[in-house]
Amino acid sequence: MDQEHKTDSQERDALLREILDDTSPNRPAAKPPQRPPVSHAAEEEPVPVVSHAAENSAPISHAAPTPSPEPAAPPIDPRDADLPEPDWNIGSTQAFQTNTGGKHAAPVKTYSAAETAQLYEDLDGISQQEPAPVSPQQQKKKKKKKKRRKGRVLSALIITFAVIAISVVVSALTMTFGRDLLGINNDTKTRIVNIPSGSNTSEIADILKEAGIISHPKVFTFFAGRSDKDGQFTAGEHELRPDMAYETIFEELASPAMNEAGTVQIAFPEGINLREAADMLESTGVCKAEEFLEFFNKNAKYGYTYESHLPSFVNEKFYPMEGYLFPDTYIFYEDMDVDLVCQKILENFNSKITPEYYERMDELNLSLDQTLTLASMIQAEAGTVDQMTKISSVFWNRLNHPNEYPKLQSDPTTNYVEEVIKPNIKKADPELYAAYDTYQSNGLPPGAICNPGMDAIRAALYPAETDYYYFYSNLDTKETYFSRTLQEHETIMEKVERTRQPAVTTKDSQEETQVVFGVGTSVATEPPTDEYGNLLTTTETQSEENGE
Repeated sequence: MDQEHKTDSQERDALLREILDDTSPNRPAAKPPQRPPVSHAAEEEPVPVVSHAAENSAPISHAAPTPSPEPAAPPIDPRDADLPEPDWNIGSTQAFQTNTGGKHAAPVKTYSAAETAQLYEDLDGISQQEPAPVSPQQQKKKKKKKKRRKGRVLSALIITFAVIAISVVVSALTMTFGRDLLGINNDTKTRIVNIPSGSNTSEIADILKEAGIISHPKVFTFFAGRSDKDGQFTAGEHELRPDMAYETIFEELASPAMNEAGTVQIAFPEGINLREAADMLESTGVCKAEEFLEFFNKNAKYGYTYESHLPSFVNEKFYPMEGYLFPDTYIFYEDMDVDLVCQKILENFNSKITPEYYERMDELNLSLDQTLTLASMIQAEAGTVDQMTKISSVFWNRLNHPNEYPKLQSDPTTNYVEEVIKPNIKKADPELYAAYDTYQSNGLPPGAICNPGMDAIRAALYPAETDYYYFYSNLDTKETYFSRTLQEHETIMEKVERTRQPAVTTKDSQEETQVVFGVGTSVATEPPTDEYGNLLTTTETQSEENGE
């Protein structure tokens, strides 16, 4: 019984070691140290050898099983067993029997050292086997496959980028042309566009582009050619807006032009001021004078070129847009929208100031507003067009020598204060009066004193080359006398006054008004007017004097 008990105890010890070995976090390395080989009986089942057994233990017998085996001994708790110290470096040839609950243990498989190491490697999932060698042919095939893959990837990238680029371009074109086609525009101001007789579709498209109605003339021409309205566009003035779709523009252009039955023709003379122009608009039934002055001076903005050259008007001007009403003959309509009235006037002005004039202003270091101010003084001073360039030279000579001649001393500026500013200002402003009066202020006044014609504008930009600093005009003879010195100027003035005819008498008031123009004079004058109170130019005054 002692032998059997020892055998069972050894079997349980071996089983316990196996369990501890499988569950231990510190398993042995892949190649544990080898133990001496275990001998096996010939043609017998392998009998495992249990290491660390007691030295006095007898060898395990392998007798044949008896027909009536004794009952198995009661199991012993491993905690109560006198177990030897576990050896974690178990030999590669060790094997453990599984307890079958019987007296005899079943044979177990034995593992060589190499098998044991491989087992641990497989369990750890880190097999150390080297890959099989690759032949040169296989390497070439792999390289070709890699090149094909790279080529395919590159082609796919190129196609992708091409598709994206085309999509972006198409989207941009659609947004650009689509907005124009559909009239998607924030500008909702109505504009009068004049279509000349005999204009073809392409020419009409250019006119609409210049007027700011469309942005792409070629696109407009393309769609107009495919419209049923092509060839039916009528000449004359049409009311159009930038926010109109092409189809709406086609309809408007194919409709009759604005009714000419209620038209009003007004000719603004050269040298007219804004107050006089507003009164003419009201008297002819076009619009109210005060509404025109308010809108023209504050709200008349249409995106024209000249607007980018306007001053900020930091320095107060009486009429900020004085000088920008180009003298010309205009066709208006009775009870016309004041916005359209101003647009018609300013569109004409914008067309008159060409790029050549802007370039010349830059050469002279002169702004657009200063140019019009100087031109208005030339316009008011000159009796004839031929005199304008010499009069301009006098002003320029004084401007270029401010120390010797700080004041321009032009009588029409004094007249503007007395005749325009003071009667129409809400509250007296002595500083404004002095700023406009060139006998009191230095240099140019804050703004124009009338609306000059093209001859006066050109004379301001291209003055004659002289050494004159004074001039004096005789309205009776339409002669202007130029002087280099004050002494010469005073001598000429005395001589002219002795030979002058009686002063001009107006038909309305029968009051005598002396008209004297010239630098260095001190006589304030009243400009002549017709029977309706409109300002007469010097040419018209001479005609009346001659009974024409």
